[in-house]
Amino acid sequence: MATRKDANTLTSSERAEFVNAVLTLKETGIYDQFVLRHANAVMDAIHRAPAFLPWHRRFIWDFERELQRVSNNPDLGLPYWNWPQGGENASMWDDDLLGGNGDQFTRIVNSGPFRSGEWTIVNRSGVATGPLRRAFGQESWAASLPTQQEIEAVLAVTPYDVLPWNTGSDPSFRNQLEGFRGPNLHNRGHGWVGGSMLPMTSPNDPVFFLHHCMVDKLWHEWQLRHPNQGYLPMNGGPFGQNLNDPMDSTPGTPLSNRVIDVIDSAALEIEYDQLLPSTPQPDVPAPDPQQSGIEIPPDGSLQGGAIGTPGEVDLYRFTVSSFSQYTIETTGDSDTFLTLYGPNDSSREIALNDDGGENFNGRIAMNLGTGTYFVRVRLFNSSATGDYSIRVTPSGGTEIPEISINGQPVSAAISAQNESDIFRFHVTSERSYTIETQGTTDTFLHLFGPDSQTTEIARDDDSGFGRNSRIQRTLAAGEYFVRVRHFSRLGTGAYDIRVSTS
Repeated sequence: MATRKDANTLTSSERAEFVNAVLTLKETGIYDQFVLRHANAVMDAIHRAPAFLPWHRRFIWDFERELQRVSNNPDLGLPYWNWPQGGENASMWDDDLLGGNGDQFTRIVNSGPFRSGEWTIVNRSGVATGPLRRAFGQESWAASLPTQQEIEAVLAVTPYDVLPWNTGSDPSFRNQLEGFRGPNLHNRGHGWVGGSMLPMTSPNDPVFFLHHCMVDKLWHEWQLRHPNQGYLPMNGGPFGQNLNDPMDSTPGTPLSNRVIDVIDSAALEIEYDQLLPSTPQPDVPAPDPQQSGIEIPPDGSLQGGAIGTPGEVDLYRFTVSSFSQYTIETTGDSDTFLTLYGPNDSSREIALNDDGGENFNGRIAMNLGTGTYFVRVRLFNSSATGDYSIRVTPSGGTEIPEISINGQPVSAAISAQNESDIFRFHVTSERSYTIETQGTTDTFLHLFGPDSQTTEIARDDDSGFGRNSRIQRTLAAGEYFVRVRHFSRLGTGAYDIRVSTS
């Protein structure tokens, strides 16, 4: 899981990795797509309204996933701008991360990786308009950054929001954090940086994403401090602002684009390096030890369940006796979220799903080898309760593809997130064998055997050419099994695999 850290605490290697990933997104045009997504959204749909916080949580979550993709590091977390320690002399403004203030007269940034000549901003049509500009503390209404005392005062405000669901809402945590009531937190951050951070094209400045990461961190902490204070409005507000409404200018993948889909930080695997002293640590239930949970027969029969209290988590287990494709799903009117662990390891997460089934039910379909698997069922809305049924159904008839030693490579692909492929090969005499992948996909190999799909004897990430995996090992006679997955839990791609004598 990626951990989001205070930008001032990043190591030199973490700074370089983040900067290189941002520059790669810029070179490929993806960065500017994020600028346009924000710039061309309806102003009052994503600001000055309840969806301000969920919209930007999803926005920076998508950006963080892109950083992870281009860096080939699923643990790269988006840094946050810790305002009270983030003034002009903070290390986050050093040349190896964000660069510093703009020129006194032109406001043009001439230092750091996003300096003039290296970084160009775009207008809302995507047309390049010149260099990045900053003017620290020059706006009269934003001459200083928020203090810790001001942050604590806003974190004490409840409820989340109230009528009329706009800049006039009071008392309103959302409105105070956004900055139209109270000490003015979010808006002041934009104003303090100034220059390119002022218009709707403000994501042109990479500090935008660190700024909104701090905003999201404070919402996350408010949710932990006030677990009984949910999102408002549930319904009856303007379209796009209610809990189950789709949000403006938000893609429907890899999550649904509703407000409710980003309310739960744990479901999005959002984790921050440090919380404020008065914020309780998140209590995310994990599966119990190996033999915990209610046994489910993997035969398609339904098992009734219920989340009777907010935040409750139900645990199940089932045993796979032979390789096949299995479908784990819930049915009913509750919006469930499923997490699958295993095999034979109740702490190793291998898949999760929110709305893959019908009527907001969770559904996971994937190939599973032999072993015991564990399923965690909760409701997407941690403050809700509801009934559901769960079942595990084998598809049947799935055979493990066989690789011929010294034969032609087998072509395959990781076509979905969390997916892995399993192959088998037979060794008739003891000697050294090489198992390797070929192609442009960043693969990861696990080798099991002999004559066992669960006894792991070797694994490898990048010993092959490029990002390919390669295992060279002396093997005794028997049947062996190879599991191929993508290095990133969210990655996909084609590859070839072969087994040869060394």
